[in-house]
Amino acid sequence: MREDIKDLLKRYDEIGALILEQKLDEFGDKLDQKPEGVDDTTYEEYIQRLAKDETDEATAKLENEPDERLGDKSMRQVIDELSFEEKTEALEFAALNLDRGVPQSLAASIATEDPDEVRDYCGKVIGECAWTEEEMTDDNVLFEMQFQKAIACFEVLTAMKEPCFIQAVLDRYMSYGKTREFVAESIAKYVEAFPEVSEPFLINIIEQNTEDGLEGPCEDCLIMLTEIGKQHKTEEIYQTLRHAFRYMTNKIYSVICLAEYGDDRAVSMFKNYINRNQQTIDRDLFYEMMSAIQNLGGDITDIQDPFGDFQKKQGKK
Repeated sequence: MREDIKDLLKRYDEIGALILEQKLDEFGDKLDQKPEGVDDTTYEEYIQRLAKDETDEATAKLENEPDERLGDKSMRQVIDELSFEEKTEALEFAALNLDRGVPQSLAASIATEDPDEVRDYCGKVIGECAWTEEEMTDDNVLFEMQFQKAIACFEVLTAMKEPCFIQAVLDRYMSYGKTREFVAESIAKYVEAFPEVSEPFLINIIEQNTEDGLEGPCEDCLIMLTEIGKQHKTEEIYQTLRHAFRYMTNKIYSVICLAEYGDDRAVSMFKNYINRNQQTIDRDLFYEMMSAIQNLGGDITDIQDPFGDFQKKQGKK
């Protein structure tokens, strides 16, 4: 790989880190301005997300502005002049070595190359990467690092608006009983970028796995479907979430998803479930359902509390 491109990518990463640190300090001063009734952890995550979003905006602008150190070219222009092989070398270097991952301009530039060539490359990388530690064949390579190459390819495919691997990605993901959280999040980002393509696949996965209690990867698929539904509500999505609540072993997932989806028809379903299962309902599930009913605008005063302390718990928040 060319040393000048390597140095350019490292400098981008260093500047991005400085900007992020500055933004975190800036937003950190607002932690004491937390609105009343907002959970501390949730608010801190919100502040960190704002800082990251502003950092992404600043670095994206930086990547596209002329730089006298680059002969008055922008980073994007320099990358555009590279061959496809040089770009993919840079992509893998960035994925494996940069704290901030792949620059937006690099992913976007690769996305403008010959579609067949890009698809072949991304399909090969994603297919060959280990998705679990058990699939690793090189003890000298960290699993977390190797999968960064797959994540980089998901970013390229998203940039080129290419959903061709959605089904293959979901099929492979469903073949595991469990994966690492960052693997699930990376796959979800790609899947959720193409709602019209992903929705029927996700609905089919959930419908086909109800007899097994919708555990493991099905839980993640339900979350993905919910995220899609929050922006693209359909009757099919609501009915699938409702169906999942009926069959899911860990019903807390489906309760949270239904609450986040935001259809108040779920209120009566939750109330009926609580009333029918007064003697057996789990305390955590009860709390989650009561909170969901409130978040959906429902009335909880007519619900009998089998534990007698929900209102006390609410008062402590």
